[in-house]
Amino acid sequence: MADPNIFEFFAALQHYPFLQRALLAGVVVAAVAAVLGVFVVLRNMSMIGDGLAHSAFGGVGFSLFAAGYAIFLTPLQGALLFAVSGGLIISLLVERRLVGGDTALGIVFSLGLGLGVVFISVAGKGLGVDIFSFLFGNILTVSVDDLGLIVVMAAAIGVVLAVFYQRYTAIAFDPESAQVLGIPVSALNTLLNVLTAITVVIAMKVVGVLLVSALMIVPPATALQIGRRLPTVSVLAVLLAMLAVFVGLLCSYVFDVATGGAVALVSLGVFLAVSMGRWLRPRNEGHAHAPLAPPVSKAFQP
Repeated sequence: MADPNIFEFFAALQHYPFLQRALLAGVVVAAVAAVLGVFVVLRNMSMIGDGLAHSAFGGVGFSLFAAGYAIFLTPLQGALLFAVSGGLIISLLVERRLVGGDTALGIVFSLGLGLGVVFISVAGKGLGVDIFSFLFGNILTVSVDDLGLIVVMAAAIGVVLAVFYQRYTAIAFDPESAQVLGIPVSALNTLLNVLTAITVVIAMKVVGVLLVSALMIVPPATALQIGRRLPTVSVLAVLLAMLAVFVGLLCSYVFDVATGGAVALVSLGVFLAVSMGRWLRPRNEGHAHAPLAPPVSKAFQP
């Protein structure tokens, strides 16, 4: 049998529900992760996705461990519990000035990964197929229930971001001035960490724990090199993330490679192409970019 080609992929997309669910789930997760990622990148907290992803891995391990004691907890529920807890721990450590942001991320990263390995080893299940699907993603196994949960959670995150968009814009560029204007910076930062934790969990099906930055960090980083205004950057980040999911799924089908890895490589490839284009552009054009952010007083209207 001949290897599948691009045209066969589009034909399969029309006939196979599992491919349709995979694409829809990937697009929805990409959109939410990209918008959220813009604010994460602007806060210089790009590693928070990886830190919370490894916390989620600890939750997956805990769900396997708890099953041995007749405690019913699905891997997704365990991942959500641990990821949100990790986000709250990061906020607590940073807000109390116990450690810096990077150090807090490193602590949560190590804690989640360590707990995950210990729980799995005690449970005696080893690193089976289900664990690998959480580590590297398995978008083709998205069920109708999974898709419904992803859409509902993504919609909730989108609503919260829409409500606080102006405030998060102000905080991202000048948190001190935002505080003076009466914006609850600490509470909103904690909320953003929780939203990031939820996004990491729903992204696990698409790219897995180890590659979550491919959707949350790389597309916003690429968009920030192109756009001059934050709304433009947000839209570009969403489009780039969706493109990475679609092309990654296409490459996975045509070349029979892991979908999560393909999505990550496509996202990184676009980033490198844009970076190379900016580097090769004449220097006099390189200074044409206007400041990305408006003054905080204009970004937020009390």
